[in-house]
Amino acid sequence: MVQIQHHSYWRERAYIAAATTHFFVDILNNSRTVLMPLLALSLGLNNATYGVIALLYGFGNSLTQPVFGLVADRIGPRLLIAGGMGWMIFFYSLGAILPERLALVAITAASLGSGAFHPTGTMVAAQVGPGQKARATATFFTAGQMGLFLGPILGGILLQVWGRPSYLILTALALIPFVLGRQWLSGRTWQEGGRHAAASFARKPEPIAQRGRILIVLFILIMATNTVSNASMEFAPKLFTEMGFASSYVGWLSGVRMLASAIGILVGGILADRLGDRWPVFLAAVLGLLPYIFYIPAPEPWRSLLLAAAGFSSGLPHSILIVRSQAMLPHRQALASGLSLGLMFFCGAVGAWLLGVLADRLGLVQVLQGMAGLLLLAAAASFFLPPRQATAGG
Repeated sequence: MVQIQHHSYWRERAYIAAATTHFFVDILNNSRTVLMPLLALSLGLNNATYGVIALLYGFGNSLTQPVFGLVADRIGPRLLIAGGMGWMIFFYSLGAILPERLALVAITAASLGSGAFHPTGTMVAAQVGPGQKARATATFFTAGQMGLFLGPILGGILLQVWGRPSYLILTALALIPFVLGRQWLSGRTWQEGGRHAAASFARKPEPIAQRGRILIVLFILIMATNTVSNASMEFAPKLFTEMGFASSYVGWLSGVRMLASAIGILVGGILADRLGDRWPVFLAAVLGLLPYIFYIPAPEPWRSLLLAAAGFSSGLPHSILIVRSQAMLPHRQALASGLSLGLMFFCGAVGAWLLGVLADRLGLVQVLQGMAGLLLLAAAASFFLPPRQATAGG
């Protein structure tokens, strides 16, 4: 019989490897948002074509996640976490040195590594002892958000000072989690930890009668919030680049938004444990509405502050929606994570594509501001989210 250890998840090597990899995976993911606009301008791509490229990246990062989740449930996390990081290192390195069109292909192909990592890393984050699940999950996603924060800032500085080949610095640093993943993760990690995670959910699972309702509400919330968030993440840097701002400033704006989102994830986990799931999700939608509308025309320092408010609001519901999704499939943690995260990335990718199509007809500024209206739908849907069942996993 496996004994459940009552110690901090920060003492678990598997968790450290997963969280560190998440940090570097999302550094590469979001540094792309300052590189892509420059490639698009050099190649003369319109908004619709730019949206298609974002869609393809999103598909590689989303539609593959349930498949990778199924594989991770069977073979453990080592191959998919270390392998996914290695895949991204290889293709982002190619994106740093190849001509523009081939660089776009390489960077898009790198998305498969992110798709392999995310459900598997989330599975590992859920394999902590009793009473730590919410905090461990929130901390894991905060590590990713910190990567999303630093990615565009570092990428913008490197691009402005040394040009695209300097991205090799980022991929060289990403070798650190690649080595940690190979050394500290194994199939046995999942076999032991997965039973603990499943047991914590199984003690008090979601009532069957509520599952259909929860699925519908979760779909609406994920679709609305992630469409708005990802649309601004993909196209706001393009808009600011077209307005003539320096890459370092564009990276700063993207980074500020992601830092605030990281804080929002932590606050959302705390509020969910104290107030339940419904109010943090509602609060996120309400707080984000005006910032998403007014950050474009605002001067500094208001633009940075409004983007920070928008990022904070987008982070609040993130871990809540993941944990609720995991509760639906307590014995298939990686699959549940892959389905929920895959849906998040998929909705964001499709939203970015639609935004690109509409932007060529209506204007990029008008469509970016109009997307914020989806937050009203999220606010309404939050009232139909049933209260979360208490679990030992926190």
